Amino acid sequence: MKKISALSLALLIIFSCSEEVKENEGNKKGNLIPLVVASEAQNTSFSHKIKVQGNVSTDKDILLNSEMSGLITQMHVSSGNTVKKDQLILSMDESIINANIIELKTQLDYANYMLGKQIDLYKQELGTELDKKTAENQVNSLEAKLKTLEIQKSKMIVTAPFSGIIDEVYAKTGQLVAPQMPILRLVNNKQVEITASVSEKHFKNVKEGTELNISFPNYDLKSMNLKVKSVGNFIDPTNRTFTIRTEVNNNTSLMPNMLAEVEITDLKIDAGLVIPSKSILKNQNNMDYVWVLNKAKKETYAVEQVFINTITTYDGVALIEENKSINAGTLIIESGARGITKKDIVRIK
Repeated sequence: MKKISALSLALLIIFSCSEEVKENEGNKKGNLIPLVVASEAQNTSFSHKIKVQGNVSTDKDILLNSEMSGLITQMHVSSGNTVKKDQLILSMDESIINANIIELKTQLDYANYMLGKQIDLYKQELGTELDKKTAENQVNSLEAKLKTLEIQKSKMIVTAPFSGIIDEVYAKTGQLVAPQMPILRLVNNKQVEITASVSEKHFKNVKEGTELNISFPNYDLKSMNLKVKSVGNFIDPTNRTFTIRTEVNNNTSLMPNMLAEVEITDLKIDAGLVIPSKSILKNQNNMDYVWVLNKAKKETYAVEQVFINTITTYDGVALIEENKSINAGTLIIESGARGITKKDIVRIK
């Protein structure tokens, strides 16, 4: 029994070693045929996009000031109020101006009386033309001064230059204000503008009407599909960029100075030859090429080196110029091409 067991064990070891040798030989044969990942070239639509940071702004966001200095007698609004254009914001003390107006009107009445007398004397040839002209000049001067005072009086109140919301009030009743002192901030966000600075290398591809996708990564807001409203005609020499603008009408959620992410579709074609961008390799002369697969036998393929002209790449795909060796459906090695030569036969993983 012991001899039979020893013999059986020896045979088992020999059989196992034989199987291992066969397996290794099979692996070696398999290793002679490289394994690659392949994709088909496609004739399809292609879009290229660039992303830049944008900013929300509006021309109806102002710090409101008074044109005249004066003492505030009454504030007619408070923070959060909605106001209409020309609505009264504040009133200032008019007592000094009113007193000056009364004084000037008295002087003007007397000047008109004297002018009438001088005209009568001049008609009777008892007065000179100089006296008449002097009286006329006095009347004109006082009328001009009275008009100036009336204009100043009209500026002792402040009205809303446009409809909007009072964001914050800085002045208070009883406070002395001056033209350089802000009274309040008035904002209207119904129509806002989104601006972005774009590198000058994209200038030829970004025009009025170029498609935009605008998102707000810092806020829980939906992205917007808009179009470029205007393109700047000036390259900033400090950062070599130009400005693009778009508008959002009937806005309900955006506020000035919000940050936006602007995705610009600077190239869009309906049909073009598209391949995976990682399938593109470069030779020692910095020329782009790909490995094209041609059916050999069974499950193997012969490789062919095809040089290409790459137009642009985006999001893992590349748009290339038309090539007589590549059509829609042509198999191209996407990965696993390292070390492959023109005479190799490969298998597809």
